[in-house]
Amino acid sequence: MTQRIFTALATTVVAAAIACGGGSSSTASTPTPTPTPKTVSLTESEFKIDPGTLSLKPGTYIFQLQNGGNFSHDLHIATSDGSEIAHSDLMAKAASTTFQVDLKKGTYTMWCAVDGHRQRGMQGTITVA
Repeated sequence: MTQRIFTALATTVVAAAIACGGGSSSTASTPTPTPTPKTVSLTESEFKIDPGTLSLKPGTYIFQLQNGGNFSHDLHIATSDGSEIAHSDLMAKAASTTFQVDLKKGTYTMWCAVDGHRQRGMQGTITVA
């Protein structure tokens, strides 16, 4: 009878330890650190974006924009199907601004949306591979 009680008690203890996550192995997870965004610097002036072509790797980017022109400028980014994914604030002459965007593999168009600027050549391409 003592043997049966001991076996039942041992089985109960093992079942409780398993149910509570007990055991000798630790399953604590370490959080994956968030990658630091990379920085892309662009200067906008009449009527160009410098540089006008970017080749980047997939990831999160902070676009730093400088208005080197005499007119207000901004920057918009869209996927190849025309879906806009990010844009900056409008910058006055000599102003600067930043914005963050996540870029996946693909080709993107960037442009200044101030009236007539894109039509006058103020656009460029971002290739993410």
